[in-house]
Amino acid sequence: MSLITHNIIGSCAKICFNRNPVNALNLEFLNELNYLLSSLENNPNLNLIIFSGGKSKFFSFGLDIPELLDLERASLKKILVLLTDTCKKIYLCPKITISKINGHATGGGCMLALSTDFRYMINNRSKIALNEIKIGLSLFSSTIEILKTIVGVKNSKEILLGGNLLNTTKALEYGLINGLYEENDDSYFDAIIEEYSSKSSIAIKDLKSSLRISDLSLLDDHDSKLEFFLDIFYSPETQEKLKKIVIKK
Repeated sequence: MSLITHNIIGSCAKICFNRNPVNALNLEFLNELNYLLSSLENNPNLNLIIFSGGKSKFFSFGLDIPELLDLERASLKKILVLLTDTCKKIYLCPKITISKINGHATGGGCMLALSTDFRYMINNRSKIALNEIKIGLSLFSSTIEILKTIVGVKNSKEILLGGNLLNTTKALEYGLINGLYEENDDSYFDAIIEEYSSKSSIAIKDLKSSLRISDLSLLDDHDSKLEFFLDIFYSPETQEKLKKIVIKK
C-alpha cells in the first residue's frame, strides 16, 4: 500500500500522507515522497502543490524514532540526507507549495511544512514545533536558515531553544503559519486553488527564484554537521530520552 497518495485536479496536485497512525517519516516514506515530487515539479500543467496529512491527527509526527533506534549509523545517515534533500526539493520547487496542516506537525513534519511557500493550520488543538531540543537533539543548518527567513532570528531562537509545542495562536504570532482554516471547510482551499490556477507558471517560477535564499549553499548540510547530529543521536544521554518515545499503533 502506498504511503503517499495524490490526485491532480486542473493545475493543482494534492499530496496526502498516508502512513498510519501519525505519518512518521522513514526511508520508504521519504523515497516515495521524493520520487513523486520529481515527477510533479516537471509537470508543465501544474501551478500548485498542496500537502496534507489526510485523516490522521498528525500532519506528520516527524522521524519515526522507534524505528530509527534499531538502525546502524550509516543507515540512519542515509535517511537524514534524504530528509534534508526532500525539504530542499520542496523549498526549490518551481510550483507554489502549500502545507494544509490538518493536525500536529512536529520535528521532521514541521521541517516539511516550513519548506513550503505557505502554511495553513487547522483551527483546533493541533500543535506545531521544532522540538528536537526537548529530546536532546540539534537541528540541520538548512532548516534553521529557512526558519530564519520565515520568522526572523529573534523568533527562531525562541522556537528552537525553547522547543515548545506551539498552539495556533502562538504559531500565528511568530509568523510560523499564514492562517487558520476550519475543519471540513473545503471552500477555504478551493478559493486558494482558484486564485493561483490562473497565474502564469513562468512568472511563478521566476518570482520564486528571486524570493528564495540568495545563497543556495546555505541549504547544503555539510557532512560534518550531519556527523555531529549523529554523534548526539547515539550519545547515551540522548538515547535514553529517545527510547521513551512511543508511537501508538
